Amino acid sequence: MRRLSEDLAQVEHPDLVQAIRDFARERVAPLAAERDQQGEDAAEIFGELARMDTLGITVPEEHGGLGLDTPTLVAAIEELAYADASVASVFAGHYLGMEGFRVFGDARMKSQFLTPMARGELRAAFALTEPDAGSDVGAMRSTAVEHEGGWRLNGNKIFISSAAEADVMLVFAKTDPTAGFRGISAFVVPTASDGLHYSKPMEKMGIRGEHAYEVSLDDVVVPGHHVLGSPGDGGKVAMHALNPSRIDAAALANGIAMRALDLAIAHATNRVQFGRPIRDFQAIQLALGKMDCLIESSRLVTYRAARQKDSGGDLRRAASIAKYVASENAFQVVDAALQVHGGAGYMRESEIERLYRDVRLIRLYEGTSDIQLLTLSKELTGLFDSRGKLF
Repeated sequence: MRRLSEDLAQVEHPDLVQAIRDFARERVAPLAAERDQQGEDAAEIFGELARMDTLGITVPEEHGGLGLDTPTLVAAIEELAYADASVASVFAGHYLGMEGFRVFGDARMKSQFLTPMARGELRAAFALTEPDAGSDVGAMRSTAVEHEGGWRLNGNKIFISSAAEADVMLVFAKTDPTAGFRGISAFVVPTASDGLHYSKPMEKMGIRGEHAYEVSLDDVVVPGHHVLGSPGDGGKVAMHALNPSRIDAAALANGIAMRALDLAIAHATNRVQFGRPIRDFQAIQLALGKMDCLIESSRLVTYRAARQKDSGGDLRRAASIAKYVASENAFQVVDAALQVHGGAGYMRESEIERLYRDVRLIRLYEGTSDIQLLTLSKELTGLFDSRGKLF
């Protein structure tokens, strides 16, 4: 099974990670299958995580958080994902909602919103994607026009995680429809605002314990001081939030993959064919060894990106590599684990079947795998253009 002492040696705050591990095994894992079957939001678990002071791990202490390093957050997400990907996704989604406030919020904005978010008194959501604007953020059609000292918002968002469960949503809309990416602004919108409407939770293949919604804004009015940063900063706010969230997504993928490997090892030990456990067969040994290599490489690039975030370096490349490698590797690991289980792994009551559905989403959100590769390619070709020659 997992080498727990080696896991804890990777982080600066092993006691906190151990506490989250214990909580995940004792409170989160036992009801993971039920949450999946019922499509039940993990609101109760979110409250317990708040009482454990885990919702502001990387938020500075002066703003209600713990002021810890990003590798500790990565480890926390891995532990929760190992127990239930839905809970880990709710947890990581809250950090995505907070990140813009941490980077772009002024003192008043941080006091009013970031501090209670870090303490778990407010739950955050992030509303960027639209039916016609996913990776092409500049194509969004939601608008915000000035109105009596504030702003009037109209538009539609889709696939917005935890929108109806959250207290505050960071909504992106065009304040200058002619300026593309540079015409976007970010608005702090209380989720109980008049004119804000939610669909029923969308039916998802996996991670069913985190709800996603279509959200419509019909003349939603917010005060002028609810602009995060300045008008026109919305594109920068989104990118500054999404790069760290790609590290979080990588951590989520790692946790799922580690659980799949442990299930595969257990099944290979207990399943007897031709008079001996199937783990004695070379084909199974090769599969388990490959899975271990895939997970180890994923975690190496994920923790590297986490450390780079804390060092203040250019995060875009490291985050894209982590997201791509971890999500693609995790899918391979879960698929191999299902193969080790044989027909039993394909049955609905199998935990591997749930992991298979859960892991597929990680290759899509926070930028698809193809988007990560395009990001890396543009950086590589731009570097070549700037040098003008190979040597």
